[in-house]
Parts: sequence; structure tokens; C-alpha cells
Amino acid sequence: MKKYTLILLFWSIFATAKVLEVNHDHSKVLFDIDYMKLTTVQGQFKSYSGSFKLDDNDTQISDAKVTIKADSIDTSEAKRDFHLKGHEFFFTASYPTIEFVSTGVSAIGKDKKFKMKGFLTIRGIKKEIVLDGTYKGKMIDPWKKENYFFDLSGEVKRQDFGMKWNKVLDDGGYILGDIVHMKISIQAQKPGDKTPFSTHMVPSSKGIVERDQLKRGEIKKLSTSTDPKDLETKKSSGSAKKD
Repeated sequence: MKKYTLILLFWSIFATAKVLEVNHDHSKVLFDIDYMKLTTVQGQFKSYSGSFKLDDNDTQISDAKVTIKADSIDTSEAKRDFHLKGHEFFFTASYPTIEFVSTGVSAIGKDKKFKMKGFLTIRGIKKEIVLDGTYKGKMIDPWKKENYFFDLSGEVKRQDFGMKWNKVLDDGGYILGDIVHMKISIQAQKPGDKTPFSTHMVPSSKGIVERDQLKRGEIKKLSTSTDPKDLETKKSSGSAKKD
């Protein structure tokens, strides 16, 4: 493995890298934490952005940066989310963002696994963490856009970032665990070449294709209709003829 990593680092001197941005439409930043030692509280951050570099051989990742809006936390319970945004946890009024910045180069192994080291900043406190990653592969979608997929996971000690709130249980334990388990799924695309979310909602029907052709002047009229308003117009025209 060490020999393989050295070879990758050597080739990185000559290889170029492409910048990729996280596509929020099909990515997730999830977490869970133990609750009363028997279950977990699960949640996500709904607003974030990120970018990184991937070499042209898809074997190295570098310059990763992710910014999360702390007040976008969502655990499906408004009162709990209000507490988490307060001074005992994320204190979003004073620290509106959570940031991760990678250090060094993450070499993707033959098994598609990699380790990503970096600094995580929460509540203004910066700590080094290591994420376990998997490069799931590259796909070209039906709209001819390149897509890159990654999974990452890691653990964070919340008390390391000043979030010490807890309650004692009858058996002497604590209501809330200290370890936060993170699970991140990423779809990434090149800047300016993102697949618009609206296209996923539009079928590649004959009517849609013809409408695009009509706008470009490739045809003079539609042979079919997909717009309810067109049908209403036809019905109205038919009624007018009968009258």
C-alpha cells in the first residue's frame, strides 16, 4: 500500500486536477448520536456547499472545503432544533457556519477507499479529524453531464467543540452520548456544468422534444401536445365550431 501511495504522489507532480463542486440536489450531510444509551437521535444539515480537486486519473483528492450553515440543522423536532441552535450546542447566533478544510492529498486505493485528513471548525474551535471515504465512481447522466459519487464517514467528540450539555440518568449514565457519527453522501459535478434539478422532473417525451425543437426553429408546429392549456384550446375550438 505504501509503494502504491508513493507512485500516486510521484505522478501527481505531472497530473492535472479538475475542480468539482458538491451538487446539493443529490447529496446528504447526516449525523446521529446515542440517546439514553438505547437509541439514537438522527439529523441532517440542509444547507451547505463544498468543492475539491480530483486528479484526471481519479486517484487523488485534494483541496477539499465544505461550509455548512449551522442553523440548517434538522432533527425533525422543532423544539430540539431550537435547543441545538442555542448557546449550549452550536450557538449559531455567534458561530453561523461549520467548516471543514482538508490537508494534504488523499490517495484513492485500488479498493476505492481513502482517508481524508483535515480541520473541522465548530463554534470557532478547530480540531483535526480523519474521514473514511469511498469513491463510488463516475457516471454520465441522461443529460450528458459528468457525475462523481463519494461516501464519507467519521466521528466527532462534541465536547471537544464546547458542547458539554447533558443530563444524568438514574443508573449514573448520561442521556446524550459524546460521540457524533457522521455520514456524508456526495454527488459532485464540474462548476458550470451542473445538471439542473428541474430536468429530472421532465420526461424525455416526444412532446417535450418537439417543444425544444420549436423554440430552436427546427420545426414549425407540434405534432402532439403535453400542455393541458393546449387541450383546453382544442376543446374550446371544437365547441366553437359546433356552435
